[in-house]
Amino acid sequence: MAKNLLSISDLSKDEILQIIAFASEFKDDNGITKKELLFPDKTIANIFCEPSTRTKSSFEIAAKNLGCTVVDFDVESSSIKKGESIYETIDALSLMGVDLCVLRHPESVIRELAEYIPEMVFINGGEGSISHPTQALIDLMTINEFKNTLDDLKIVIVGDLDHSRVTSSFVEGISNFNSSLTFCGHPSICSHYLESHVGKFEPNLDIALQDADVIMSLRIQYERFEQDLDLNIEDYSNSYQITTERVEQAKGDVIIMHPGPVNYVEISENAYQSDSSVIRHQVSNSVAIRMAVLSRFLSS
Repeated sequence: MAKNLLSISDLSKDEILQIIAFASEFKDDNGITKKELLFPDKTIANIFCEPSTRTKSSFEIAAKNLGCTVVDFDVESSSIKKGESIYETIDALSLMGVDLCVLRHPESVIRELAEYIPEMVFINGGEGSISHPTQALIDLMTINEFKNTLDDLKIVIVGDLDHSRVTSSFVEGISNFNSSLTFCGHPSICSHYLESHVGKFEPNLDIALQDADVIMSLRIQYERFEQDLDLNIEDYSNSYQITTERVEQAKGDVIIMHPGPVNYVEISENAYQSDSSVIRHQVSNSVAIRMAVLSRFLSS
């Protein structure tokens, strides 16, 4: 296994399955994450240069469940605000004894950091619009729990694909298995997937959802727009919102997923709360997966 988790491609198919299986061991019979104080001598820094609720909190809970000391690094009150580079900041933390850094950054800097500070273990907590490997692991674990397989599934991904690091990492991860991908969304925010070699693009949501095993809904990431795309929200919802009525096009045992945060634009509240929704299950799996990831990379 690689020293750092910078991309889902750092993991082989067998390693992905091993992490999923290991994460399951951290859950009790009721699905509640257990505490296993395996690393009381390790210190972890959470450095989030973009907003986060689920990823940051679940990494912190996961680390504390493993007995680690956690440095909850506050960018706004750090020397970064005085002009210090992210490189010098993390190097200073390394010299203070931090063993592992979970980094979320709007730019693609994590690979250079891993080379610049080889003493530190790095986990990618979200890299701009590029990648989010631990979210991909959460999604693969959730699908596997409900479908008992990651093969022979029709997976439909709907929403803002161009700006979604979740999509890019999930596509990389699921490509290790024999499932099909269908992409759907407004063409102006799906331009990278209109002629994809890893799946097919279907502009009509009702057609895309036919016989789907898994539906993954994604929010519109306005904060990443480089220019105003003039999307009419009402028109967008009418065309691309996941609703209970539309889900009837899918298989009876379809599961609905969403990496969060949820806006009731891309998915209706009824669909979110429906029996097909496993969105809250994804959130609960986030701690177990991140415990497994931290354990593997702290042990390497």
